[in-house]
Amino acid sequence: MIIKSIKLRNIRTYEEEEVRLPEGIILFEGGIGAGKSTLLLAIEFALFGLGNEKGTTLLSIGKNSGSVELTLETGGKEVKVHRGLERGRRAGGSKAGSLHQGLLVPAGVKQSDCWIEVDGVRTSYSPSEMKEQVLKILNYNEPVDPKAKSVIFRYAVYTPQEEMKEILSQPPDLRLQTIRKALRIEEYKIAMENAKAIASDLRKEAEYIRKGTERLAEIQEEIRGIEERLPDREEGLQRLKAEAEMIEGEIGKLKERRGSLQAELLARAKDAEGIDRIESDLQRARKEIADLEKKIETGKKRLEDLQARIKAIGPIIEPAMSEDEVEGMLEEAKARLSGYDKELGRLKADLDNVKTLVMKGYCPTCNRAIDGAEYAAHLQEAEAKYEKVRMERQKTAEEIRDLERGRKEIAEYAMKKGQLNGLEATASEVEDGIFDAQHRLGEAKEREKELSERKARAEGAAEAYKAVKRECEECEAQITKKEKERDGILSRKAALEKEIAVERNRLADLKAEAERLEGERRRAERLGLHSEWLVKYFAAALERIELTVMNAVRREFEEEFSKWFSYLVEDPSKGVRIDEDFTPLVTQDSYEQDVGNLSGGERTSLALAYRLALNRVVQRNSRIGADLLILDEPTDGFSKDQIGKMGDLLRELGLRQAVIVSHERELEGAVDHIFRIQKEGGRSKVQAGSS
Repeated sequence: MIIKSIKLRNIRTYEEEEVRLPEGIILFEGGIGAGKSTLLLAIEFALFGLGNEKGTTLLSIGKNSGSVELTLETGGKEVKVHRGLERGRRAGGSKAGSLHQGLLVPAGVKQSDCWIEVDGVRTSYSPSEMKEQVLKILNYNEPVDPKAKSVIFRYAVYTPQEEMKEILSQPPDLRLQTIRKALRIEEYKIAMENAKAIASDLRKEAEYIRKGTERLAEIQEEIRGIEERLPDREEGLQRLKAEAEMIEGEIGKLKERRGSLQAELLARAKDAEGIDRIESDLQRARKEIADLEKKIETGKKRLEDLQARIKAIGPIIEPAMSEDEVEGMLEEAKARLSGYDKELGRLKADLDNVKTLVMKGYCPTCNRAIDGAEYAAHLQEAEAKYEKVRMERQKTAEEIRDLERGRKEIAEYAMKKGQLNGLEATASEVEDGIFDAQHRLGEAKEREKELSERKARAEGAAEAYKAVKRECEECEAQITKKEKERDGILSRKAALEKEIAVERNRLADLKAEAERLEGERRRAERLGLHSEWLVKYFAAALERIELTVMNAVRREFEEEFSKWFSYLVEDPSKGVRIDEDFTPLVTQDSYEQDVGNLSGGERTSLALAYRLALNRVVQRNSRIGADLLILDEPTDGFSKDQIGKMGDLLRELGLRQAVIVSHERELEGAVDHIFRIQKEGGRSKVQAGSS
């Protein structure tokens, strides 16, 4: 695995930053607090999540969200890993936090927007799923614990500053346990403990099974008793079957006789069937005859009444004109009458005017005398015109009166015509009713005759039916008696069959149980052998394997440890080795030297050599490859000569990529690439420099 780029957004003192990492030895340089270690924490966060850390330690103060995106190359594939951080909301709707006793309490921060992109294909995961997928991609064979950092990553790739020298001061048992977990040697011990626990369980189970097989002799004795009783019970069952079959034959003959009697009874029942029903039908027929005769008589009386009313109306003459024609003429005459009234008004005014002139003898307009003879002629002409129009009006008024009388006659004709049609229709209906009633009366009389004859036949057949019925009842009583006798035998037979079935089932169960217990006895013997094998052979073999592996790892570790210590400390009189608990021991001129007496640079060299040895051993035993190494402030207390050797040391490791975080400017000459980190206005920025 090598890192190709890291992109940060609102992570601690970084606002928006993207750093592209080349291959080779890389130095992140900057002052204390500039933000160097933040890059390493961001890398670990992107890969494995928060672990037991809180999101508030990574998310920038005052920001509600942030993210880290890491681009890797592993197994020949490009992989992008992205994790986001999001500040939750507290009660009251506060976005960033809430007040508690006057202090601002930051809201909780959780992971969000987690995804992995492999060769351009992106898949979203939950935070815990992300860690599981990353471990698979990196081929880290270790348990998935969302609340812990990756052990392999911490020991094989990344060494935080605070953990560099911590391994030297750890208690021996804790140090050994840590190394055993990192190298997965602890699994041998777990396997041995599991084997012993399983062996103990197997012994207990074998003992439990043996106690259960103590009933085997008792079961076998019961089997023999059942096998002796069964023949006598089966012989008694055969006798009951024979008795039941004999009685069943007698019942069959009686049922044949009953069938014949029932057929005869059915035949006679058809003749004697329903005397009461026939009588009821006869009474209904007679009542229907009476009702129809009454209906015919009533209909004839009503028909006579209707015919009398039709005769009273007499013949009616249809008017010459229709109602619409009369209405049209009446409307036209009324229009003429109105015209005559208007003309008479005008002529009356002219006549009155001429009469006034004649009476006065002069013209009131010009005061000229009037010629009496001339105006007398005018007066006579005006009177003649007035009289002519008056006569025309009178003639028209009489015409209107005649038309109104005609309209009244037409209405009277229509009324009488309607009455006559209604009476004639009703009379026709009454005639039809009488005809229908007469027809139904004939049918009812025929039905009365037929029912009377059926009643006579049924009364004669009833006596014969009663005699057959008595014989049939006697046969039924004999069948019931025989069936009761048969049922008693069948009941005893069923009880005996049940007893035999119970015995047989019990026998089968006992044989199965005996076979099972025999099998359990053999299984208990096998379990005992398995328990003995697990303790004597398997656990012992695991213990030898563990010891062999541990010794091989210890030799490999000690070789690497001595190699890197000698490389860093050029003092041929000093040497290092480890004891059985992997405790580092320093010797000078073959005498052990207390670690506390070492100089600061020597202690740092000792810690770095120990971590490099651990790094190499873990990488080899984990089969994860040796492409990347990350060191945080590894040269604390180093001399300039020791710092200068760091480049050669890292190149000796043969890594594709090594990342060092340090404030030591002397390391610049030992690396291939330099990135300088500066903090301006509270924000960290990364600038690429020249080596």
